[in-house]
Amino acid sequence: MQSPSFWPELVPHLRWLGYGGLVPFAAFGLGAWLLSTETLRHLSLLMLRVYGLSIVSFIGAISWGLAISVPDLDQDERKSLLYWSVVPSLLACTSFLLPSSGGCLTLAVIAALALAVDLRTAVRLSLPPDWRMLRLHLSIGAILALGAGAYLAQMTGK
Repeated sequence: MQSPSFWPELVPHLRWLGYGGLVPFAAFGLGAWLLSTETLRHLSLLMLRVYGLSIVSFIGAISWGLAISVPDLDQDERKSLLYWSVVPSLLACTSFLLPSSGGCLTLAVIAALALAVDLRTAVRLSLPPDWRMLRLHLSIGAILALGAGAYLAQMTGK
């Protein structure tokens, strides 16, 4: 798959939106550490988990979009992408059955797993290197924030 002609014009917007999407991870992660009351710290940790769930669900949707839009996939690849696309959100929902420490850790692992699948898919489909690098940076940011949330929750018994 060759990069579409609109790709160069799209890259700055992808970066702006993508890196901007790390701000809530940082804000909720820092809030869980720094806010003045236990109630606010707990709320910030909860919001970190909610945002993590929404992001891993969004990441799964990327595979759905590829499955229905890439013309040169064979049927097995198309079905694999479709089925995989719902796995991150289903796993993320189950993370809310766990205490905050386990939930944040589970979301971090899901984000790492989704990154591995997406990078493999990106290579197979020859997606632009800029997209792969952005995907890597954003995932590392999310994984670090969720990992810090898991650590904090474990240290505070949440």
